[in-house]
Amino acid sequence: MASFRLANVFEPDSCHPEDYQRKFELLVLQAKTFISSTDITLENFKRFVQFFYVELAFSGDQKNYFLCQYSLLHHVIDYRTGIPVSLAIVFQSMAKVLGFDVCGVNFPGHFLIKCRLSHQPEIYLDPLNGNQLSRQDLERLYFSILDEIEDEKMPEEALQEASCDETIVRLLHNLKASYINEKRYSDALTAVELLVNLCPNDPYERRDRGFLLHQLDCTQVAIADYQYFIRKCPKDPVTQLLQAQLQHLCEQVPVVFH
Repeated sequence: MASFRLANVFEPDSCHPEDYQRKFELLVLQAKTFISSTDITLENFKRFVQFFYVELAFSGDQKNYFLCQYSLLHHVIDYRTGIPVSLAIVFQSMAKVLGFDVCGVNFPGHFLIKCRLSHQPEIYLDPLNGNQLSRQDLERLYFSILDEIEDEKMPEEALQEASCDETIVRLLHNLKASYINEKRYSDALTAVELLVNLCPNDPYERRDRGFLLHQLDCTQVAIADYQYFIRKCPKDPVTQLLQAQLQHLCEQVPVVFH
């Protein structure tokens, strides 16, 4: 699972992908026993949801939502606690092994789970608790997050299946934010370097890398990233502040004679 390998990048001493793959496989065997049927039916899917959220007690932590451990899959497996995208990854991976057609949805502000069953409408779940979301619930959630959008209807694109890369990018964004919040700038820089590799033309990732490099006293490289952002986003509200910051940084960088 790519998410275990990602966790290993940040915590190589505690996350051994092979060990956690075995733990994952054991959970799948327990799910099979609980469901006691291989039929891909709505009833059996509901039994899997019950197993995941009630028997295994996977959930979100509303009080400490932004802890970095909730974005690292080995901690999610160990403590049965995560954020929407990390919980969705575990749920989706288990469900697929069991034969269910389940995917993640890169919904604005709140990652979702989608299940497709024969002769049934698509089912949408909140990964934090397994609650099923109606179309009205989805639209309410969409417009509560994007309240400045003038469209009267939620676009169907908002409910499309997330690719593996999109899911990993979402996970990395959460890790980056968590590490910055905890002032773990070196780990945050690792996250943003991975994001730059996945999204090389995204000026906002370059801006964030510049900020982190600045915090780590890598001033010259930070200047290059700030300059890139300013060139690409001259009308962004942050650009004027960065220009002032850039001037200050350039005055601090010593001249090197060769």
